[in-house]
Amino acid sequence: MDWTELLFPKTCPCCGGELPEGQSVCEDCAPKIRRNASPQCPYCGVSLRSCHCAKDPRAYDRIVAPFFYEGAIRDALLRLKFGKHEEVARYLAAELREAIDTRYFGESFDLLTVVPMSRGRYASRGFNQAKTLAEFLMKDPPEPLQDTLADYGLLKKRGNGGSMQHLLGAEGRRKNIRDAVSVGPNRPLEGKSVLLLDDIVTTGATAGECAAILRLAGAARVCVAAVAVTRFSEKIPGNTVQEERKHLNF
Repeated sequence: MDWTELLFPKTCPCCGGELPEGQSVCEDCAPKIRRNASPQCPYCGVSLRSCHCAKDPRAYDRIVAPFFYEGAIRDALLRLKFGKHEEVARYLAAELREAIDTRYFGESFDLLTVVPMSRGRYASRGFNQAKTLAEFLMKDPPEPLQDTLADYGLLKKRGNGGSMQHLLGAEGRRKNIRDAVSVGPNRPLEGKSVLLLDDIVTTGATAGECAAILRLAGAARVCVAAVAVTRFSEKIPGNTVQEERKHLNF
């Protein structure tokens, strides 16, 4: 064993508890992981067996996500959201890497970017969890991203617009993000293929409007990758930051 593991033993990315050697998540959390099985709906990203969207076309071409935003993965994403836990980002990036390799097999992207965060939110949190995931992902990029330029400043959020996205419905999310997001200066996108990365996709409105903005700027193709999606037929748990913090005893 590496001496650093004796000083800083590995912990479960989902609960932060002790992690047995050779395991990526602990025995308590493993049964609570809800994988988003293939085939997935290209519109909402949800497994076809659970898809309840209206098959409404979005501005993005396709979306993939390895998990549902439930159980242990929800816990992991909340731990990442409220603290820059490297073991969480490393684990989730590895799962994203496998999903991108498998579900975007044979494709390639010119650019990788992330859903932006307002300056106020960034200042209070100290990091953008989507960017953190992307950085870990690109340490060992999947095949479709081997020759891809990572541009985490491609999309900019003006002011604090969109900061209450978790409290809005799909239409409210669309208007909020449309009024808040723009493409950064000196970013030629004509004919480019872009992969947009986020941690969670709920209604798809935010990812859809970001994709629409990229297309208006000239992108020929925009795809999305996320760690988790919600099953649209179910109520999204943790509608407020207070509820989410309470869930993890913060």
